[in-house]
Amino acid sequence: MRIIAEKERKIMVEPRHEFLTFRSGMTHIYLLPYDDNFLLVDAGVRKKEAAFFSFLTKQNIVPDRIRFIFLTHTHYDHTGGLSLIKEVSHARVIVHEKEADYLRKGMTPVPKGTRASTKVVSFLGRYFFKKMGNYTPVEPDIIWNDEPYHPDPFPATIIHTPGHTMGSSSLIWKDAVAFVGDTLFGLEKEDCYPWFITDEESLKKSWEKLLNTGCEQFYPAHGRPVSIKLLESSYQKHFK
Repeated sequence: MRIIAEKERKIMVEPRHEFLTFRSGMTHIYLLPYDDNFLLVDAGVRKKEAAFFSFLTKQNIVPDRIRFIFLTHTHYDHTGGLSLIKEVSHARVIVHEKEADYLRKGMTPVPKGTRASTKVVSFLGRYFFKKMGNYTPVEPDIIWNDEPYHPDPFPATIIHTPGHTMGSSSLIWKDAVAFVGDTLFGLEKEDCYPWFITDEESLKKSWEKLLNTGCEQFYPAHGRPVSIKLLESSYQKHFK
C-alpha cells in the first residue's frame, strides 16, 4: 500500500482491489476505477473540494471521468462537497429514495447517539445547532428503491442497508469488498457499531445482509477497514 500524507489530506491506494481513498475532513471518500472511468463513493465535507481536485490532478485523473457519485446517505460530511464536485465533473448522483428529499433541501436530521458522548452531540445538533449540518442542496439524477441497483457498466451492486439513516446504502465492488458509509464505524479496535443510528432493528437486518454478501472487507466512511471477523463479533455482541 502506498500512503501520501499531507497537511490536510491523506491519499491511499489499495492495490488488491484497485481503488483510491481520499480523506475529506474526518470522512473517507472512495474513487473506484473501471475501464478509464470512475465511480465516486460520497463527496466529503465542504471546503475540501480544492484538496480533492488537487488529488485528482496528482493522480492524472480528469474530473469528467467521474461518471457517478454514489451517496451512502446524505449527512453533511458525505454531501458537503457534492455540489461543486458534481458541477465540475458532470457526474450523475445516485441516492436512495428515502434520502432524496433531504438532498434537495440540503439538510438531513442527526440520528440518535449510541454512546454518552455522541448522545450529547446528537442532542445539541438536533435542538441547538441545526444549521451546522446544512449543505448546498443538490437535485439527484438517479433515485432508486429497495431493489439492488447496478450502475452500468461498473462491476458494482448497490444495496439498501438502513439503520444509521433509513436511506443508508452500501456498494458491493467486484463481489469482493463493500463500501458501507456509516452502517459500520472503523474507529474502535474491537467494535464496529455506529456512533449514531436511527433504527436499531433496521441496522440489525442490514448487518445480516452485509454478512451474507460474501465480502471479507468493509470500508466505512470513518476509521479503518472492518474485517468480516470484526463484523461477526460485533453482531454477536449487540444483537445476540
